[in-house]
Parts: sequence; C-alpha cells; structure tokens
Amino acid sequence: MQKAKVDPALDAALTLQDIRAELSRCIQCGQCTFVCPSGRYGGIRVREVMERALGSDLDLSTDQDIWKCTMCHSCSERCQSGADPVAVFTILRMLASLKGNRPQHLIEEAKLLWTTGMSFPRTGMTKKMRKELGLPEVEISAETLSELQRIIDRTQMGRACLE
Repeated sequence: MQKAKVDPALDAALTLQDIRAELSRCIQCGQCTFVCPSGRYGGIRVREVMERALGSDLDLSTDQDIWKCTMCHSCSERCQSGADPVAVFTILRMLASLKGNRPQHLIEEAKLLWTTGMSFPRTGMTKKMRKELGLPEVEISAETLSELQRIIDRTQMGRACLE
C-alpha cells in the first residue's frame, strides 16, 4: 500500500484544538465510563481519557488507551452534557496514527482491505460458514477494488503509512 502525499497545511491545522469544544463539554460525571462495555472488562476508561486529552496529558505517539474503545457510541449516547467521546477518540486515533502509533492488527486489517477489498480474510472456515448460512460467495471485482483504493487514497486512511 502506498502512502498518499500529506498536505503539510492540513497536518498543521489538525490538532487537539479540533476537539477542544467536545472536551470542554465533558463535566467528568463518569456516566460514559459506567456504560462503556470496554471499560467493564478492563479496557478504556472514557472519563479518564477525556480528562487527559483536555489537559493535553496524552502522548499520542505512545498512548494505547485510545485504541481500546470499541466505537459502540454508548458513551456519546449517555452523555448528559452533550459531549461526544467517540468523536474525540476518532480524532485522537487519527492524530496518533499520523505519529506512527497504531496497533499492528489494525495495520494488517488495513493492508487486507487495500489488497482484497475486504477487512476480514476469506478462509475455508468462513466459506463453509457462509455456505451453511445460505449466503453467496463474496467476490470483489477488480473495478470495485480499484475504486476502493482511490477512495482510501483520498481520505485520512490513505495518509497513514502501513509499512
């Protein structure tokens, strides 16, 4: 997968300031943490990450907590003050990714999407399960794959080097 050219002006403009409004709405009530399925099982503590981001105490080149969010939106739906933690985590992940901080399994999934048009590998087991469920085989045409690759190149995903 090629790395698309990065517009330096865009990178300079994209900072934690872009999520300052969302962060400032957070009143640290903890409702987001209470409803978070990831947090229930030792994953992300939403309130804590929001607090650290607001205080600029996150080192996005190394922080792993932002990758523990399942993006289920429970926190954003529950927030009484209208903050959107999922929007915050999305921007934090994008910034972290541009600094080279991305989990290996996501890199592998992105490579698979780029090369096959699918984010999940087609194995003998998945083919068997699809057949048992009465689902058709999935084939991605060369034209569809080429279009997907153009979309990736023109979006934020295309800006991250996956090597």
